[in-house]
Amino acid sequence: MTEPEQGPDQPSKPPLLRDSKVHMTAFAAGFIVASAIAFISGNPVAWASLTYFVLGWPVMCAMVYWLARKFPHNSWRWTMSMMLGQVFSSIFFGNASFVLQAMLFVTLLSAPQFGAGVLGARAGLATRAAAGNSTDTNGTDTNSTDKSPTTEATDSQDRL
Repeated sequence: MTEPEQGPDQPSKPPLLRDSKVHMTAFAAGFIVASAIAFISGNPVAWASLTYFVLGWPVMCAMVYWLARKFPHNSWRWTMSMMLGQVFSSIFFGNASFVLQAMLFVTLLSAPQFGAGVLGARAGLATRAAAGNSTDTNGTDTNSTDKSPTTEATDSQDRL
């Protein structure tokens, strides 16, 4: 099934298929890193090991930075998907009684990943701007010379 073509006055949306691939990549990274650390350390949850903070955080921050730089539109979603991967890892290696604690701890422990996502998205947008890409992250043409009457009225009101 193909997406309907959009007219010039409709902003294009990021393709759903691409977003799901990025979500799955972030989820898999969170799950694999947390599972590997839990397995190696012998703890039921990854954050009970010092390795999580020394090795896991930098790896996950680098992954989120890379994803956010490549796909800067709503980059907070990549960190959320990575958080879910870590939660599922703690359920897989721990037990079902860890669900609430896992959600709480992983949310708090993902603050550096959110920061890395913000920095990655800014770097991605700056790279696109420096390359002269005339579309924003939504795919909307920002250098369009065709302005609707409402846009012109808003622009003239902003100047006042």
